[in-house]
Amino acid sequence: MSVVDKAFAVTKGSLLKLKLSKSGKLPRLRGGCSVKSQGQIVAGHNLSITGRPIKVSLNTENKESKIVFGNNVFINYGVDIGCARLVRIGDNVKIGPLTNIIDSNYHLVDSNDSLKSEQVVIKNNVWIGRGCSILSGVTIGENSVVAAGSVVNKDVPPNVLVAGSPAKMVKNLEIKDGWIRE
Repeated sequence: MSVVDKAFAVTKGSLLKLKLSKSGKLPRLRGGCSVKSQGQIVAGHNLSITGRPIKVSLNTENKESKIVFGNNVFINYGVDIGCARLVRIGDNVKIGPLTNIIDSNYHLVDSNDSLKSEQVVIKNNVWIGRGCSILSGVTIGENSVVAAGSVVNKDVPPNVLVAGSPAKMVKNLEIKDGWIRE
């Protein structure tokens, strides 16, 4: 990355920081990021967003909704996070391109349905592959990997690889104590 590109990333990160409710060390933004926040968006240190060629979208739908990013979180292009209640993303999490994370059933099929929202929790050291959907009410355990294209509609235990639609456990992962996803 050239010096000019780094300068633009820092400048965009400064502008992004102004839109966040609370932020640690200056976030880095390459490309675009759409922030629609009626609630809170809180970021730890070293939030890195790559919003090109497709913008990243962060939406909190109401005053009670909250998106929380831990430290050292990387979000790739085209990621869409929609939050009506709570989306909590832990430390050292990597989110692949074109992934959707939603804590609500935003699009009601039947007029008799009601809006339901349950928190989404992604724990520390998780890697989410390209084109995944993480649905309402899900917790993804520490050190787990979600394979590309997976639809996660149930909790994922720690230290596993899941894949498919719906996502199912493929194998256990052997993780050394103190390991950090980089």
